[in-house]
Amino acid sequence: MDEQPHSPVLVSFKGIEGIGRKSLSFLFSSQKNARYQVIDEHPDAIRIIDIDDYRGRTAWESLLASGDDRHTAPVIILGLEPVAIENGISLQKPYRPKQLLDAIESLAASIRKSTQTTVPNSKEQNKSAPTGVNERESHAFVGTTEDVDLDDPSASTEIFYDPGQFLAHHLLELIKLAAKGRKYIRTGCCDVAFYIDPKQHCIRTLVKEKNLRTFGALPIDHNTLKYHKESNLPPEIESHGFCFSYDDFLWRMVLASSRGRLPKDTDLDQEFILQGHPNLSKPLLFTHAVQISAAWSASPRSIKDVIRQLNIPQRYVFAFFTATYLMGYLTPANPSNHTWPQTKPRQQRGRRSLVRHLMKTLHRNKGAHTDE
Repeated sequence: MDEQPHSPVLVSFKGIEGIGRKSLSFLFSSQKNARYQVIDEHPDAIRIIDIDDYRGRTAWESLLASGDDRHTAPVIILGLEPVAIENGISLQKPYRPKQLLDAIESLAASIRKSTQTTVPNSKEQNKSAPTGVNERESHAFVGTTEDVDLDDPSASTEIFYDPGQFLAHHLLELIKLAAKGRKYIRTGCCDVAFYIDPKQHCIRTLVKEKNLRTFGALPIDHNTLKYHKESNLPPEIESHGFCFSYDDFLWRMVLASSRGRLPKDTDLDQEFILQGHPNLSKPLLFTHAVQISAAWSASPRSIKDVIRQLNIPQRYVFAFFTATYLMGYLTPANPSNHTWPQTKPRQQRGRRSLVRHLMKTLHRNKGAHTDE
């Protein structure tokens, strides 16, 4: 008998705006077995309050003055200093994303207990808890490479790889081709087919999700990789195939190929900025992904800057960089000074066209001011 899913956990933010709000929303949306709904205000919402922000401190002080902190839904207080609180949890900065998720789940469970006549058993509670990529899967995607001296040219060669030798890179190019022609494209390796569906924006295949990493990590000969345009999908793909969104599929395949390495010719001192987040429907966030996301969202930083700031193993930063960079979410803060890897020729031409267009616009504007 199937379990009845819990209602969404309502969450509201106080004193958390901009990049911080986006990062937490990204964290919540990436959880498979727990549904979070971020709302502005609701009596049953778990309030997450950053008291280091003046807006959060004002909200917390107002709550204390009214006495509602003991009678309404519980709160989670985020701050550099711990806070004594009766109906909630205090998390001291810096905190891990898992600590926040565990705190929310703990408070949500207490709310469910107070509103239900029957208490779910421990097995049901564990199934409802938020999950991410476990430690074994994390090693499979991120690898186990030890840190190296990034200022030593001979040592840093161990951290680079050629994305062009793996399927993910070719799928990125074929997705663009499929979008232009509005036709299905069939490609694959090892007698396994992958169909790019530009109508549903997904990859269709008979390969199960748990087996995708094998094909992502397998080096291929790009000279023998073929593709064909199709007007229709095969009946077995339509009836029995799996449909993975572009972001879900590419995120998994890029991580599998990089294994905590960087695309060759990556400039470790070039500053990058995160322009958006992959739309992931599965719990594919590995350890430290949220902190890395927040760092690159806040302001332009180089790979070395992020490693120094977070003080975490290099492979996690490399893995996040490679996936978001190749998928187009992480971009150079100064594209005109950036050398694009040779594995991305089409994006390179597009970037040059954009820069050329901007330079022409500036030239015209300068001419107009001169005429005045």
